[in-house]
Amino acid sequence: MAKAYRFDDDKPRTGSTVYAFRSLSALKQFAQAQGPQGTMKYWEISGTIIEDDGTPDGIQIKVERAIQVK
Repeated sequence: MAKAYRFDDDKPRTGSTVYAFRSLSALKQFAQAQGPQGTMKYWEISGTIIEDDGTPDGIQIKVERAIQVK
């Protein structure tokens, strides 16, 4: 099972397909560049990679499990 990372207000739904970051550090770097976090939460997503364009934020993953991370 692959892992990817995403920030969102809501927990990604099991069975849905979402775009995500390759690593938690890449996600945090991007989020810091955007300014204050506000209400956004960070999620570690486990699932099946549908598509990967090789960039830090180019993963499309089908969600099997999502847990909130800091």
